[in-house]
Amino acid sequence: MATNPRNTISERNDLTLVPKDRTKKTKTPRTLFRTAVSTVVALLLLAVVLRYLPPGPRNAQANVGTAPVEALTDDLQLGSVQMRHPIAGEALYLDGVVKNAGAVSVTGATVEADFHDVQGKVVSSVQKPIVGMAHGGTDLIRSEFTRNPIQPNEMRFFRVAIEQVPPNWNREVPELKIVEVKAR
Repeated sequence: MATNPRNTISERNDLTLVPKDRTKKTKTPRTLFRTAVSTVVALLLLAVVLRYLPPGPRNAQANVGTAPVEALTDDLQLGSVQMRHPIAGEALYLDGVVKNAGAVSVTGATVEADFHDVQGKVVSSVQKPIVGMAHGGTDLIRSEFTRNPIQPNEMRFFRVAIEQVPPNWNREVPELKIVEVKAR
């Protein structure tokens, strides 16, 4: 039989008393203390984990399916280019400093070396990648710019090795211009 919700309490006959031990229990101070302690321990554990995580970029993005960032050839500036004259059978080395004047990190570049004759005409053009060098040294560091990109407004030492030079070249420093830049 359904009860009519409009009936007053005095009209209900099926009311029963609930015993005292079945009443709603309040949290004791001991359980509140345990909850507070476990929360503090969890926050401390989180702080320790975050403290000892390896550093990474704050705005990291996945590289999956993303196109490489294009940097302009004007973003790199070459300076202080010096030439080490080749000895018989050796390559010609062009050493200098490269500066990233752009807004993205540069991971590599290709330069074009134009060799001129005594009249100033271009007799040969060669395209070669630039390679990182140790500061003040002669040791080449393969994949240096890939492993440690040139950041914006940063300068690095570089070397270009040219194996074959034209015989009618005027023996002056070839003209270097950047033809390709790789960035991320």
